[in-house]
Amino acid sequence: MNNLRQALAGGLIAISAAIPATAETLKAEGGSAAGLSALVPQLMSKYTADMHEIRVNVDQTLTRSALKVANGQIDLASTPAGAFAKMQVGKGPFNKLGEEAVEASRNLRSLFSFLGGHIHVMTYADSGIGSWDQLKDKRVFVGPPAGSASAQTMGLIEAITGYKGGEDYEAIKLAWSAANQAFEDGKFDVFMRTGTVGSAAVDQFGAAKKFRLLGIPEDVLGTDAWAKYVSTPGYAADVLPAGSYENQVNNDADILATAYVMFISVHKDMSEDIAYQLTKAMFENLDDAHSVNAGLQPLTLDNAFVSLGAPLHPGAIRYYEEKGIEIPAHLQPGS
Repeated sequence: MNNLRQALAGGLIAISAAIPATAETLKAEGGSAAGLSALVPQLMSKYTADMHEIRVNVDQTLTRSALKVANGQIDLASTPAGAFAKMQVGKGPFNKLGEEAVEASRNLRSLFSFLGGHIHVMTYADSGIGSWDQLKDKRVFVGPPAGSASAQTMGLIEAITGYKGGEDYEAIKLAWSAANQAFEDGKFDVFMRTGTVGSAAVDQFGAAKKFRLLGIPEDVLGTDAWAKYVSTPGYAADVLPAGSYENQVNNDADILATAYVMFISVHKDMSEDIAYQLTKAMFENLDDAHSVNAGLQPLTLDNAFVSLGAPLHPGAIRYYEEKGIEIPAHLQPGS
């Protein structure tokens, strides 16, 4: 499995086996190579290797990937649940597309949802930043220019402090790969970095100089601002357990962090058989998936529809009905 992760870091990977001559080659996209948005489609590639070749391109901006699925340019992608909600109304990262994004959203169907990871609010231990109010006038990396991550991180900062990007702090947007290097080079003060619990990629940032993680303050949890924040589709909160990171200076206590929900999107015209095979392969191999990354533990048949707003593909519905899973009315394709 280490070879699998090394291959992920390279950007484009396909797993092939004895694939039938009648099989289709599918194109897939995922986000940061260190995160579950890349790992989940890669595992699907592994689990369906005897039926199809799935070529997974990682480190992609997933709002763009959703549009590619909707336009038939690729076959499947990890899609942020919150971004899909914005796509449905042509807002947020889809604001410039307007009605075009709304129309595109009608082409998307889902297979299942999963917890995509947590946003690690990182600052180096010697930065002098130890609380959220100290983000005032600082340089803060919030996410890629065209992605949905920046909306979530800037919304988090505002919910906790009232600070607005561009007014109270400098909101820096870069591609993930460029941001990683820029943080190590001291180009910004705070890194809002996505990643799974205990991610080695996150811990690596503290190899030369230790970092601190800012958790969500307890006194924020009962506020109207926080209630509004967590009511946003695809947004959640989850614990980063104490001791998750060796190079974190404040790793002696649990930290509450914001988390995000993803789903696997496909085009509505995907073959029912292929959508069925993809869904079945993932859930028939959950033991392996859970062993690969602890962040996938919440993915079970019982949790397959968490924060899911995109209608299910008929092929996925066929699998769930075989397993006796009731399909919520709002996830029916004709809803």
